[in-house]
Amino acid sequence: MSLKGPAALASLAMPVAAVLIWPRSWWALIVFVLWTLGVFAGLAARQRKQYRENCDKLLAHAQVSTIRTLSHHRHDWMNELQILYGYLRLNKLDKAVDVVDRIRTKMEQDSRVSQLGYPELSSYLLSFRTICDTMRLEVEVEDGLSLDKLPLEAESLSRAIIGLVNVIRFRASVPLAGENVLRMELTQEEGGVLKIVMKYCGELAAADSITEELEKCLQGTGRLAQGLEPAENSAQARKMVIHFPPSA
Repeated sequence: MSLKGPAALASLAMPVAAVLIWPRSWWALIVFVLWTLGVFAGLAARQRKQYRENCDKLLAHAQVSTIRTLSHHRHDWMNELQILYGYLRLNKLDKAVDVVDRIRTKMEQDSRVSQLGYPELSSYLLSFRTICDTMRLEVEVEDGLSLDKLPLEAESLSRAIIGLVNVIRFRASVPLAGENVLRMELTQEEGGVLKIVMKYCGELAAADSITEELEKCLQGTGRLAQGLEPAENSAQARKMVIHFPPSA
């Protein structure tokens, strides 16, 4: 049956009317039963089709996001390798060692981000460059830190962290010079307390209401110990400190 949901259900009025008009007629009852089975079978088939289409869309979106993320990372590694090759050609071994150390540090941080314990958060942080062109995100994760090993609800914590980054992301405006940079440090303190330090340098729109937006993102899962405070003696540098859980 090709009718849409509301129309298919409305079509049941005809066999119901037939049963009411001819209550003792066996054919009216048979038509009603067969019609009803056909309607619900059609609705079930339609729902399965919509579910498959939604799954296909989500899969396609994930594939495109993965390809874009890998493309950005490949571009970064190619730039680093070109710089390394140039230093080696010039026999500047000390500079070449610095480049290798920078590559190693970046790979270690990406590995720690991927092992945070919640795939949605790791995917968001690693693919951030593909969804934002007004701000650069640098993430530093303490060695061995995994959210699923903390006495916290990992899913709520993951959503809160993504929300915190998005508050800054959506307020970051195109700078007149340089670039906007958000540096986020995740460390574990005593008692399983997670400490997040966010340092932002760049242009911000409607900065006066950011602290309120940050607190809304936490939704009771964390405590904003320090919000949008000046940092590094710069008018464009701001520092935010968050503790999870809020009783910390």
